[in-house]
Amino acid sequence: MTTTNLPFVQEEMIRYGMSICLALGLTGNIFNCIIFTRPLYRRSPSSVYHLSLSICALFHLIWSISPQLHTLYYPDLQNQSVFYCKTRLFGTHVLGLYFRYILVCACVDRFFATRDDVGRRSLSSVKMAIVLIVITCIVCSLAAIHMPILMYIRNNICGMFDLYKFIFAFYEILTITILPPALMIIFSALTIRSLHQRHAIQIHAKIRDRHLLRMVIAEVVVNIVTSVPFSVNLIYGVATYYVVNKSTRRLQIESFMNFFTTFIIYMLVVSPFYLFILVSKPYRKEFINIITKGPNKCMKRRNRIMQTNTQNHAPAINGSVV
Repeated sequence: MTTTNLPFVQEEMIRYGMSICLALGLTGNIFNCIIFTRPLYRRSPSSVYHLSLSICALFHLIWSISPQLHTLYYPDLQNQSVFYCKTRLFGTHVLGLYFRYILVCACVDRFFATRDDVGRRSLSSVKMAIVLIVITCIVCSLAAIHMPILMYIRNNICGMFDLYKFIFAFYEILTITILPPALMIIFSALTIRSLHQRHAIQIHAKIRDRHLLRMVIAEVVVNIVTSVPFSVNLIYGVATYYVVNKSTRRLQIESFMNFFTTFIIYMLVVSPFYLFILVSKPYRKEFINIITKGPNKCMKRRNRIMQTNTQNHAPAINGSVV
């Protein structure tokens, strides 16, 4: 029975590809957290969404990639512990939902922020952003609560089996590949249309809105591009679910495609920082300021602290000498 070298390729992609994704993702999202808490962005509701996305991406990268790197050298714990099996896959899935639907909320916020109507524009606020983020996290967690209930270990494999595996594929097609991209496209298109309809006296607001909109649209494009192969693989899985007696070669190819389409999805949480650098000039300037002026500010602060400590100790020393 013929086999392929895809298992070896998959192992090497985990060892090197996942490691690079983890390093780039952690670095980029940490910078995002720093920049979106600076004065230039701090009071913008869109920045609240981006900050939440960056924090979510950090947790997603650590929670999802670290265990895969661990399995290169040690036994896979999720095939040994039912509790770990349920919590790891549930956490990975829910964090992915958080990221997609908070991005949808960011698209909605950009739409309201560019409206001429004061009532609708007031819906774009930091308070509303925080409320929507909390609601999104609760709804996404409840929507995926079936996973820890119905998942289990069979033949030392953690996963979904029988009818639940078939139903779960439809659930993912709906919640991951259809709803988020569709909502992102709709509200992004409405936002672009709204920007073109605004008056010339609001040119400064339009420039500011356009930069924030570019950042959101860049993430939307990546989400759609990475979702396409994942969607195709899900549809293929549903279409071939009842096919029996698959050859070893075919099973290896299907397993690799499952891994590869999931690997591409990680670009969604790795790329935002690098996209923002490319598409937004204010963001790029803010990053350069952090890199060039940050060390100097740290040195000045350290020198001020040392001078203060020296001044505080000087009277005591002089007094003891006298």
